[in-house]
Amino acid sequence: MAHQNATQSIEERELDLALREAELNRREAALRRAEKEQGGAAAPRPLSPYDLELERELAARLAAVERRERELSQVVEAVEAQRRRLEEIQREYEERRAVLSQRTRDVEAERARLAEDQARVEAEALTLSQQPREVVPPVLEAEPEPLIKPAFDALVDPAPKIPGPLSIDDWWAKQLGSPLEAA
Repeated sequence: MAHQNATQSIEERELDLALREAELNRREAALRRAEKEQGGAAAPRPLSPYDLELERELAARLAAVERRERELSQVVEAVEAQRRRLEEIQREYEERRAVLSQRTRDVEAERARLAEDQARVEAEALTLSQQPREVVPPVLEAEPEPLIKPAFDALVDPAPKIPGPLSIDDWWAKQLGSPLEAA
């Protein structure tokens, strides 16, 4: 909208300048005709106060037209510079948008991969939890415990050692470092 208003304002100024130039051309043509009618006299006739006034007005208008032309060229240059800057900003935003779109796709792919991994881990856990558990009976001791225990027995782990394969609960307890508890 602002660009359209600037363009319209430039067009109005150009039209105004064209009208003024046409007026000046008409007056110059009138002066030339007057000189020709005099027959190209060797000596120019003295200027009347009206002619002097026309000359001053013509000079003032020419100066105004030149000033307006400079102003218009500056406005056109400013609008062009602003347009170029806007195109640069638009290009930067498009590049950023493309980078962000690619990053979004990468993050979504990573998220999907993590979800697949999580589903696979849960499926494995479910499969492992549904497998039958092997229970190995504790080995019966052949000798009864002595009534007096040596002092170093207090330092030994009181849990009995079960020979044979580990059950799933034992395996998890060993991995996690603590016994499994019901949730």
